[in-house]
Amino acid sequence: MDLTADNQKSASAVKADGQFPSAENGGAEELGVLGEVHNIVIPPIPCSFPWRNHPDYKALTEMSDAWVLANFTNLPGADGRPSSFAAEHMIKSAFHMQATLPFADGISERMPPIIKMMDWYFMIDNILDDPSEMGADPERADKVVDSVLTVFRDTYVHPCPSPSPLVRILTDTAAEWWAEMCVGMPPKQKARLSKAFCDYLEANRMQVPYRNSRQLPDLETYLQVREDSIGWWPCAVLIEHCQGFELDDEALSHPLMVELQKNTVQHIFMTNDITSFKKEYMQGDFCNIVSILYFRKLYDPKRDPQSPAPTLQGAVLEAIEMIRERDENAVKLMEQIRNCPKLISKPGVEQYLEGLGLWISGTIYWHLASGRYGICATTNLHETPPDMLVAHQLNIDVNKEAASTLPSGVMMSTAC
Repeated sequence: MDLTADNQKSASAVKADGQFPSAENGGAEELGVLGEVHNIVIPPIPCSFPWRNHPDYKALTEMSDAWVLANFTNLPGADGRPSSFAAEHMIKSAFHMQATLPFADGISERMPPIIKMMDWYFMIDNILDDPSEMGADPERADKVVDSVLTVFRDTYVHPCPSPSPLVRILTDTAAEWWAEMCVGMPPKQKARLSKAFCDYLEANRMQVPYRNSRQLPDLETYLQVREDSIGWWPCAVLIEHCQGFELDDEALSHPLMVELQKNTVQHIFMTNDITSFKKEYMQGDFCNIVSILYFRKLYDPKRDPQSPAPTLQGAVLEAIEMIRERDENAVKLMEQIRNCPKLISKPGVEQYLEGLGLWISGTIYWHLASGRYGICATTNLHETPPDMLVAHQLNIDVNKEAASTLPSGVMMSTAC
């Protein structure tokens, strides 16, 4: 159910319109949320899998940088103004590493379109996430999603006819790497990949109204939507494609494999949510596991006002334990699969398991090493790995104006 007006009043020091009380009245200090945001510490993220980088990472880095500069320099924003996501920032953030690490075993010839895809992924992710772009505007977000969907539904017209330069660039660049990626791809694998991209775009479309209304979904709904909106399912298909194998229907539908994939994608998006929390919060974006865990307790009408108030650091620790559970589950499920002769004997299954582990470890590596979320836990992205066994702080400070707004409520599941 939605948070009622009375319950909103009982969420200490939060105004009815969802704004922080003014600092002059002491309300912001009383609530303490903004101060907590700046002091968030990320504990070691549970990971039982080793990381590797692609042997061609140097050449792939050069290719990625050149493609980004050629396509995304001076990219117009949602209103025609300069985008908040400049090509230089993309290069500094080393988005291509979110491909060279998880796809460390990829066939060299198949890596370039995957690298382009990953660079593009973060571009459209920023456009659809950032409230200052399209992240809180359903109508404009619809235009982007509808245009890009034509690429994956084979209805794309070159060049993209949209009057928006931003939509044209996002659509035409997607068409480029999609055409390159699909060369020689088995039809069933291409169909799975197409569906996964469509599901990703639709899930991101679904998140926009939450940002627009500042009404957070309940935890169960969020986990379901986030599994698609993180954009990992296309990458799950690419584990096969980049190494030149195709899992059969029996392997893909096996309960152990389905459960392993679910734990993997949740591990990945929770890692992203924890490390991106401060950046998103400072943009006024609350579609994040940390925000939901925190605000559902803060706004809980059954919360004892005499009990200690929930904290953001406590929400981070709760999310870490959720990741730990997924990590342990993944280890157990992989062991069960390897002990199942009928399943492990199928072509590509062992390679697929290795690929899932690389996705878990590579995701953590990139999030700690990249400058995108302000952690920057290494001075050499490729050659000096970040220390995954120590705590890290989020040293990022963007769009302070957006941080004065709180979500107006959290939808409570019937189980609460």
